[in-house]
Amino acid sequence: MHPEEYTSTIPRDWRMNLTSQVAEYMQNRFREEIFEGPRALPNTSIPVPLLCRADRVIAVIVQAYQHPVIVNTVRHGKTLDTVASLHYQEINIPTVVLNANGNVRLWYLPGAISHAYQKDIWNSLHSLRRPLTESLNRYRLRGWRNDRELFHQAADLKGSLDLSPAWYQQGHGPPNFHPEVSKLLKSRNAHMGARGWVNDMSEFHSLLSGTLSVIHPRMYEAGHEVLIRLNDLANRRDDADMRSILPIWSSVYNSVSIMVNRATPYHIDINGREPWLDMLVTVGEYQPLDFVIPTLELRLRYMPERTSVGWDDAN
Repeated sequence: MHPEEYTSTIPRDWRMNLTSQVAEYMQNRFREEIFEGPRALPNTSIPVPLLCRADRVIAVIVQAYQHPVIVNTVRHGKTLDTVASLHYQEINIPTVVLNANGNVRLWYLPGAISHAYQKDIWNSLHSLRRPLTESLNRYRLRGWRNDRELFHQAADLKGSLDLSPAWYQQGHGPPNFHPEVSKLLKSRNAHMGARGWVNDMSEFHSLLSGTLSVIHPRMYEAGHEVLIRLNDLANRRDDADMRSILPIWSSVYNSVSIMVNRATPYHIDINGREPWLDMLVTVGEYQPLDFVIPTLELRLRYMPERTSVGWDDAN
């Protein structure tokens, strides 16, 4: 789809209205900083604290834009070679990573989220304690993603969840099946806390979607349009669960994965495609680590307050 094809409008009662306002402001702020465009004036309905957080993110994106790094993609490198990874190029400041053709492979945005806001995000996870704890009992169903050995054994809160207003169940793809709301977001499971968490974190997801609107406008617009069209699908199929979750879903991504106190082994996401972008946000207190990307031969300093956005197949 091309940008001119995005013609749908957002229902007035949707949280996505705030996302659109934040995205417009962040795009204008970026133009103001980089291209000396007109002064960006925000919509007055955007909460002032959210505006301040958006300004902070834009400042880091601008720094990254002004610090490009060119790398070569290694398609068949050893993904488990820990010794080799010690010699990879390390990045520890805001950076945009490009390939030899000048295409963006990854945005690295340390400091984009303040320590205070991180604390709020971390505290919000306690409302998901029950489903997080129960997720540890699903190891056989989800493989390494819920492997108890990968979680911090001494941590009070740990687990892994996936939330989506519309996704295909495993083995049930198109054209014979339709997307449906993930289990924890169904109305019958409202007592599990996931719906409340999505609602409480709507401003945070608006901020992340606004970030995507700056660094990948076309993907932002496509995700925006998809969510609106899902409303049409929900109405046609009389899907009460989808109709009730879409108004509070403020992210242009149609799924969110939450990983709490878990290490992640080397892996490749086979469902990724160029030029899609994933977004990874880390919060909390922990010792400095490295986020290793063998296919780019890069090591990113993986510390609190760091946000990484990259091509899905660069993992």
